[in-house]
Amino acid sequence: MMADGRTGGRAVGRIIAIATVLSVGPTVRLPAQVSFHFAAGVRYSSTLVHDSIAGPIDLRPALAPTLLLTVQEALSPGWSADATLDVSPSGLRRHETGGSFDAGSFTAFAFTVGLRRHVAPGLSARIAAGGLTYSAAARGVFREGSGGLFPLGSVAATYTPSFGARRRLELEARYDVHGFITPALRTEGFRDSRLVHRVALLARVGWGGRGEPTP
Repeated sequence: MMADGRTGGRAVGRIIAIATVLSVGPTVRLPAQVSFHFAAGVRYSSTLVHDSIAGPIDLRPALAPTLLLTVQEALSPGWSADATLDVSPSGLRRHETGGSFDAGSFTAFAFTVGLRRHVAPGLSARIAAGGLTYSAAARGVFREGSGGLFPLGSVAATYTPSFGARRRLELEARYDVHGFITPALRTEGFRDSRLVHRVALLARVGWGGRGEPTP
């Protein structure tokens, strides 16, 4: 078990190093087991802030586009490790009695490292951990800052349809969760962070490498 952990740690380290090298030297030759994946889709996020004064008030992100770039390395048969950058811009809506109102916008940036396992023909599962931060104009809940880097956990299921196998096209459902609180919310009396749940449906394409080893 310890040996597997060291192997996975070294693989993730190599992935991050390769991504860094690519940013400064795109012509570098890569190991055959390293591949790249780009995904695009739509994301739903749960309520960021809930309060009740004269009535319930919720601050919720709108349905948002999301883009992911992944560097992946095949390990032992059936396993791979990856590092993923996830970018998701979204509008904010304030919902209260009487209607909903524009409350600005933000872009969420997440970085995760994970392990993927083939569980059935055409189907794989991923578990990952990392961090997420918000970039937003200094207004509303972000008027005193974004709150820094929030720890994030993620799981995903990826399916390769028969028509997409040759083109390395995959369909993915991804779920992640993180806590959310900002300095402005603390100023207003909020003490604890609120769990934010995010669900994304994505189409994913890959290139490079020779494919992952199967069980």
